[in-house]
Amino acid sequence: MRSWLALHRKTVRSVAQDTGICRTVVHAIFADHRAPQGHIERLIAYGIPSELLPEPRAPMKPGPKPRAASQAA
Repeated sequence: MRSWLALHRKTVRSVAQDTGICRTVVHAIFADHRAPQGHIERLIAYGIPSELLPEPRAPMKPGPKPRAASQAA
């Protein structure tokens, strides 16, 4: 990934600004952490080859809300 950035004279900050993704999220994606499908699609549309990006994570269903401490007692 770093070689792609150097070859295209891009920084993580410029990729983040151009794609509208938070800089820390771009760092995490480049560190090979999973990311939402939408972020991966934006980076591919930006020109980053999909082979350099991690697999998108599966969409997650929201879980049950935790009970308040006063209700549990």
